[in-house]
Amino acid sequence: MKLRILIPLCAVVITLLAISALGPQAVVQADAAFLQDTPRLDGMNIYFTESAKEASRFDRTGAGVSRFAGLLRMLGANLYTLEWRTGFPTDADLIVIAGPVDDLAPEQIARLWSYLNNNGRLLLLADPVVAPVRALPANSGLFQLMWSDMGLRARGDVAVIESSQLPAPAEGTEEASPVSTGALVASFVAGDINADHPITAGIDGPLVLFGARSLEFDASIQSFEVTPLVYTDSGFYGESAFADYLADGGFEFNIGADTTRGPLALAAAFNNSRTNSRMVVIGDREFATNGGAFVTSPPNTASFVYPDNVRFLLNSVTWLLETDAVDLTFPTPGPTATATITPSPTPTATPEVAETPTPTT
Repeated sequence: MKLRILIPLCAVVITLLAISALGPQAVVQADAAFLQDTPRLDGMNIYFTESAKEASRFDRTGAGVSRFAGLLRMLGANLYTLEWRTGFPTDADLIVIAGPVDDLAPEQIARLWSYLNNNGRLLLLADPVVAPVRALPANSGLFQLMWSDMGLRARGDVAVIESSQLPAPAEGTEEASPVSTGALVASFVAGDINADHPITAGIDGPLVLFGARSLEFDASIQSFEVTPLVYTDSGFYGESAFADYLADGGFEFNIGADTTRGPLALAAAFNNSRTNSRMVVIGDREFATNGGAFVTSPPNTASFVYPDNVRFLLNSVTWLLETDAVDLTFPTPGPTATATITPSPTPTATPEVAETPTPTT
């Protein structure tokens, strides 16, 4: 059952940030003060991996996932760091792998695979394999196993659209000049959302991607279910040589190497009722980072600039744990810098956003 919660979340998050340095006990006390009589994650043990340079729940900079972890803690979840060397914990309700940079070792993959196929629950964010990221190649390791047995993996590409394919800005705006050509846009909003899944319930606006690899899924009838959740529009394709583009600015669509132009899946859910296994895969690490989808304005408040990204991740967690969904209402963020749709002449590792979604309340 989905419950809508109207709470002063801004005060909760401000309080959490202010007392975070005091330790876990202070956080628990803050939870009790602000989140009584709401759907909780009490007793749920969520383990974050960090051995492969994943985004850290302890990192309060833009590169960390402390805000995501803070929301889970406020809802009552117990958060731990996974220690691979001592074996998988038997009390793990959910494993979060937030964008590894280094690939998982064979013994780590073996342990994770055993966990996944025996009531395992996994939230996996996988950045494109572009230096310095070497993790989770499409055709080996974990994704090779997932494709063979689960019909889901991330491709070895980056979802992009040529700047010449972007819609022209409306006349009379500051961006009325023609869009420049000869560049790729890899940071964008995705408005094609599969509404027929609990994870996307209550998500009204587009989701922001900051550089995502596309997902490949098997749509045939199987003993398991793979559900794509978020797509690009039909103008995008998957660039397999994005590192070369960053180095020299040159690109072209290569048949057989690049992913064919069309709607590309960027996030998907896996469910196997036989093994009681569930997994959510998102092709973008920044979907969960403080400086990415969890950025706020003003800083250090609950005024999330991209609230639907936050809701998507919280819905992913509650779906994975099979608990009641938490529908939080966030305050409207303050003014932020307007992103343009004109890429810089020199490619950078973080291309500009193609459009800016309108924040919702």
